Amino acid sequence: MVVCYAQIVIRLFGVDSLKEKRSIVRSLVADLKKRFEVSAIESARQDSKDYACIGLSFVTLNEKDCEEKMDNIEKYVEQFHVVEDITYDFHHFS
Repeated sequence: MVVCYAQIVIRLFGVDSLKEKRSIVRSLVADLKKRFEVSAIESARQDSKDYACIGLSFVTLNEKDCEEKMDNIEKYVEQFHVVEDITYDFHHFS
């Protein structure tokens, strides 16, 4: 079993208020949870209108599945937002 955890930093353009940003982030987090069956939260930069930081985690059977899922998540997020940085790692459990 492989546990994957990731952090995605997204650059937001045209956001005028934190309320608007939170609406965007809530929608993205809900979409990620539903579409990819992951745990996801806004993990940092809550007070910034220009950036959103999404933390997520999930479990797969092997590294290949983990990398494929992360690639799909990255492509999905990039369809709607500018991804500044994405980091992920995984840990094996026997």
